[in-house]
Amino acid sequence: MDILQAWETTAVDFVKDNSGLAVDRARFIICILSAYPLGLIFSVILHPKRASVTTRHLYQLIVGLAFCFFCFKSQVLLLLGNTGMCYLLLMLCPASQVHIAVFVWAMSFMSVSHIYRMYTDYNGYTLDFTGPTMIITMKVTALACSVYDGLHRSDEVLSADQKNLAVRKVPSLIEYLSYTFSFTSILSGPTFNLVDYNNFISGADIAEAVKDEKSKGKEPSGLIPSVIKFVTAVFFISLTFIFKADFESFFDTEWRDQHNKLYIAGYLYVVCFLYRCQYYFTWIIADSISNISGFGFNGYTADGAERWDKITNAYPLRTETSSSLKLLVENWNVGTALWLRRVCYERSPISPTVMTYILSATWHGFYPGYYGCFLSLAFFIMTSRKLRRVVRPHFLSSPGLKMFYDVLTTVLSVALCNYSAIQQCLLSYEKNRDLYLYFYFAPHIICAVIYVFCPAPKRAPPKQD
Repeated sequence: MDILQAWETTAVDFVKDNSGLAVDRARFIICILSAYPLGLIFSVILHPKRASVTTRHLYQLIVGLAFCFFCFKSQVLLLLGNTGMCYLLLMLCPASQVHIAVFVWAMSFMSVSHIYRMYTDYNGYTLDFTGPTMIITMKVTALACSVYDGLHRSDEVLSADQKNLAVRKVPSLIEYLSYTFSFTSILSGPTFNLVDYNNFISGADIAEAVKDEKSKGKEPSGLIPSVIKFVTAVFFISLTFIFKADFESFFDTEWRDQHNKLYIAGYLYVVCFLYRCQYYFTWIIADSISNISGFGFNGYTADGAERWDKITNAYPLRTETSSSLKLLVENWNVGTALWLRRVCYERSPISPTVMTYILSATWHGFYPGYYGCFLSLAFFIMTSRKLRRVVRPHFLSSPGLKMFYDVLTTVLSVALCNYSAIQQCLLSYEKNRDLYLYFYFAPHIICAVIYVFCPAPKRAPPKQD
C-alpha cells in the first residue's frame, strides 16, 4: 500500500509540476492518459472472440471504479450509493412508474450534490464527484425511460428511436454497473444507451459490420480514428495555452475604460471560444478513448469509409459554423442534447422547449448563471425560428443572397450563443449582472422586440380536392 501511495504521489506531482495544473486536474489527466493503453488491452486482448461478456463487463467496471477512486477517493462511495438506489428502483418499481421514480431520485441526488459543491467551493471549478454524478444521472434516467418503453408501452405508440432503444428486461447488476461506471465515459462522457453498450460489449456491432459487403470481410478498427481525435483534442487545448484571455479582465475597471464596447465584445467573443476549447479537448479525448476501446463504430459511408461517430460529445467545426442557433446547440454537447430530447422534450406534456432548457440548467447546477444561460438560449431560439420563417425566403432567390444570409446568421448565432454562455462561465448573479448592464441587455431587448412585432409566417392555403 505504501508503494502504491508513493507511486501515486510521484505521478501526480510529476504531472502537476510539468503542466502547471492543479492536483485535481493532474489526477484527471493521469486517468485520461492511462485509459489509452487500458482501452487497447480491452479491444485487443479482451476482444469479444477471446473474452466472455462477463469478463468484459467486469473489466469496464473495475477500471472505471479505479479511476473514480483515484480522482475522488472516498467520494466514490456516494457514486455507488446513488447507482445502487437507482438499480433498486429499476428492480422494484412498476414498469408504468419506473422512469418517474428513477428520474426523481437521480435528479434529487444530483441536486443535493450541486448544492454541496456550491457550499464547499462557491464559484469554483474543482473536479469532484459531481462530474461523474451528472454522467450517471443521464445514463440511469435514459435507461429507466428505455425500460418504461420496453416493458410498459406498446410498440405501436413508440417512435422508431424509442423502439430501437427499448429495454425488454431489467439488466443484471454486473451489466448495469458496467454500463454506469464504464471507464471510457465515467469521467467526462460521452453518455450512451444500454442497447448500444451491450452490442459493443458482446461484439454484436463488429460482427454485424463484418457482414456488410463494404467491410470486405475485415473488422473495423478504431485505432486511426482514435489517433486523429487525440491530435485534434491536443490542438484545441494548445490554443488555450497560446492565447491568454480570461473574463477577469472585463472586471478590471481600468482595463475596461481603455477600450470601447465593440473591442470588449470582440474580446469576450474570443474568451468564449477559448473556454469552449477546454470542453472540446475533454470531450474529443473521451471520444478517442471510446474508439481505441472499440466503441463507437457506426457503419460505413457510401464510399466504404468507416464511421466512428455512434457516440460523439461534440462537432467543433459544425458548432463554430452553424447557420442557426438550434443547429449550434445540437452540435455542442451532442450526448447531453440527445438525452434531453429523449428524456424530456419527447415526453414533456407542456412547453417542451422551455422544460428542456430548465432541465438542462438544473442538470448543470443551481448557479444563477446556468438558468440565465439556458433560458436566454430558449428565448433566442424561439425568436430566431420566428424570424427565420419570415426572412429566409427573401434570400433564396440567388446563390449570392443565400450565402450572405448564411454567413450573417452564422455570425449572429455564435454571437448569441457566446452572449448566453457567458452566464454559464461566470456562474454568479453579481458578475453576470455587471456584464449585462454594461451592454444594456441589448440582445435580449432586440430579440424581445423582434418576437413581439415580427409577423407570423403565412400558412400555405389548404389544398382543394
